[in-house]
Amino acid sequence: MHTDADAVIFVQREWDGWRTAEVRLSDLQDIHWLRPSGAPRPLAHGYISCASVTAGNIPHDCERTPGPHRLLVCVLKKHSSPSAYAEIARRADEQRTMVSNARTTTPATV
Repeated sequence: MHTDADAVIFVQREWDGWRTAEVRLSDLQDIHWLRPSGAPRPLAHGYISCASVTAGNIPHDCERTPGPHRLLVCVLKKHSSPSAYAEIARRADEQRTMVSNARTTTPATV
């Protein structure tokens, strides 16, 4: 059975880059909103292992340092299925809420 975690998503290193790679949604970790320089709005980002790429190519250097490498990638809504992107957005919103709550609940120092 095909679950959302098994969904294939397209990722890229730069929000405006042309090289994409395919990974499983379950391989995308630490999903968050980030507004890169020049981007029109915050976009979904997360981290993948270069070993989790199932197809495609995103720039990074596995020759100079042994892998696998943890890569920051961008996920664009237009390159994702509606259900996969809804899950990505939910997880990014959840991360934003956790960070916001952590800032407001930090104990004051005396």
